Amino acid sequence: MYCRVVLRDSTRAFDREYTYAIPAALTDQVSIGSWIEIPFGNGNRPVQAFVLAVESSVDTDFYVKPLIRLLSERPVLRLDQLQLASQMRARYGCTYGDALRLMVPSAVSAVGDKIVRMVELIDPAEAARRLEDGEIDRLGHQRVIELLLEYGAAPVPEVLHACQISRAILKTLEKKELIRYFQQEIRRSGGEEPAYEQLDDFPPNPDQQQAIERIREALVAAGEIQHVQEFLLFGITGSGKTEVYLQTAKHATSLGRGVIILVPEISLTPQMVARIRSRFGSGAAVLHSRLTPSERYEQWQRILRQEVSVVVGARSAIFAPLINVGLIIIDEEQESTYKSETHPRYHARDIARKRAKICDAVIVLGSATPAVESFYRAQTGQTTLLRLNERIGKSRLPDTRIVDMRQELREGNRSVFSRDLTLALRRAIAAGNQGMLFINRRGMAGFMLCRDCGHVVKCKTCSVSLTSHLRPGSMPGQEQYQLVCHYCGKISHPPATCPVCGSERIGRFGAGTQQVEKSFNETFAPATALRMDQDTTTGRQSHAQILDQFASHQADVLIGTQMIAKGHDFPNVTVVGILSADLMLGMSDFRASERAFSLITQAAGRAGRGEAAGEVLIQAYNTDDYAILAAAEQNYEQFYLQEIAFRKAMRYPPFGVLGLLLLSGPNERTVREKMQHIHGVLTTRLAEDASQRGIPTEIELLEPGRAPIFLLRGRFRYRLIIKAQQAADLMNFLNTALNRFDYGQTAVTIDVDPYSML
Repeated sequence: MYCRVVLRDSTRAFDREYTYAIPAALTDQVSIGSWIEIPFGNGNRPVQAFVLAVESSVDTDFYVKPLIRLLSERPVLRLDQLQLASQMRARYGCTYGDALRLMVPSAVSAVGDKIVRMVELIDPAEAARRLEDGEIDRLGHQRVIELLLEYGAAPVPEVLHACQISRAILKTLEKKELIRYFQQEIRRSGGEEPAYEQLDDFPPNPDQQQAIERIREALVAAGEIQHVQEFLLFGITGSGKTEVYLQTAKHATSLGRGVIILVPEISLTPQMVARIRSRFGSGAAVLHSRLTPSERYEQWQRILRQEVSVVVGARSAIFAPLINVGLIIIDEEQESTYKSETHPRYHARDIARKRAKICDAVIVLGSATPAVESFYRAQTGQTTLLRLNERIGKSRLPDTRIVDMRQELREGNRSVFSRDLTLALRRAIAAGNQGMLFINRRGMAGFMLCRDCGHVVKCKTCSVSLTSHLRPGSMPGQEQYQLVCHYCGKISHPPATCPVCGSERIGRFGAGTQQVEKSFNETFAPATALRMDQDTTTGRQSHAQILDQFASHQADVLIGTQMIAKGHDFPNVTVVGILSADLMLGMSDFRASERAFSLITQAAGRAGRGEAAGEVLIQAYNTDDYAILAAAEQNYEQFYLQEIAFRKAMRYPPFGVLGLLLLSGPNERTVREKMQHIHGVLTTRLAEDASQRGIPTEIELLEPGRAPIFLLRGRFRYRLIIKAQQAADLMNFLNTALNRFDYGQTAVTIDVDPYSML
């Protein structure tokens, strides 16, 4: 017996199928999807591979090497996943291994008891002193030290997950003699699933019932229709989309089909998991990036053992090895978090469509603010539109109004809170209700600026302004200001004078979550607030803990970034304040208006979800922008009509496909010259294609230039934007650059349909 395999780790040059013999002892154990070790190359170096097919013979006279061993007792990949990997390879210009590694995380490879690499502080007292004295100059370094001071020794993978850092951070701390490694044996244990009160389905209202029936009909007919059945569940905030998800998922499982439910944020996962477990009990598995390696391993093995029928999680859960997938649900489908920021740069919505086609599954996209591309598909008949027009129960949409902050300044109010918002919060707190304050910027202040010469303090290794953060001290009154780069994590002390002109008139501008929290405590004491942003949620359980505290009314107000804006249901919240709403419109990105509209609308939707009426105050300086006006009216279709006209005029999605080719390296001249060379090669290819066809090509090359963030972590960046009608045409064209050009030490990124042009 023989098997055809692909390498788990390979360059494009070695990205093809290889044939190996199966030893007699393993004949009954190796099958499609098996994870194996093979001897590769002239030196027979042992490497990992996945089995694509098992065959009884091979058409060759050459000696066929036998595989070395199995790495997993059971196959780790399903047939539909292997088919999906092949499609991803063509769509994203990645290797088989790039795609398959997404489907088999490294944590899944370990079986049974294992030796784990641990990390601990060499001298906790010395580390605490250096932290207190401000000698630690990287945000990632601070997070690691704070975590180890609190928990002592911890497994390396868990430190990486909890602190959201790379291994390079730990290597640097080791060189500085702050941490050390040691080995420790641990035993794997799946643990017991927490008990959830089992709940029956809630009676649906007419809109919900109609949506449930349409999706049920599609589930029954799945496989008989030649195209993927896709639904867009378009419902206002609080209209009960989750109940539609749960009842249709229950029907899918009754038909023997598996269900994948995606949520955009880790912060939404605990709430969604609780609701799903209340209906499906232990028949649901959870997958997201904050799981420890052992937790991820156990969840993955439960899916492989076919012990679960429902998988819920963030973006990567779309690759779960669930058998017979029949329904894929994507909640808040417009969110940019469904787009991967690392290679291969896939979008979970696109992967869902590909997997649904392979499995004859039904897709449900849910949102109060659908992506423009998704709503366009519904308008053109590619997707079936289902509407939920009313909030469930007695709740109603909140009263929303825009506050002009220019007028507030003219009348002497320099607070981050307008007078109307201040009064609304005081009324809510006095009545025993709660509020939420949303601002899409963390930290104390957005930047430091010299009032005399206009100099903005920037990061030395990134072409971005530094953000002011207030770092709490060990004792009250010992807080320290520090400047943090949100891209590389570099920390520096705020200058007392301008480094350019020497002026002392240098200060902080632009509010962030920390400043809002500080101002709230000063203005509304003794009322209390919780802050939820990237700085307060580095712990694995931080999201759930903060949300639980707020739900149990341990605080009057929740302050946060976009992680508080979506999906949360707090019936006691009657006031939502959206601060610096127009801050989101200043991005160098064609999706900026769409993101601003979505975030404002979603944040506003947190108010008035109980019996008490809600009110929303949107604070802005640019009060006439169509995205802000439409969001204030909770009118998606008004926004869509203006946005789709802009997209059509510019040939932006959905009227075309964008490709981004980004080069980066430590030497600007080298990067610039390579980009100019690539542009020349691609321009010649366009001319050749047009000459052969006799008609102009539909691919458009824009002039290359510096990326908006030109310097990032000490590397210079140049970008080239390409427009095309179809993604397949774009990738075929880009293969010219991928296969015929030597990039040398210059890093290359190719992104089809990028969500950010930065």
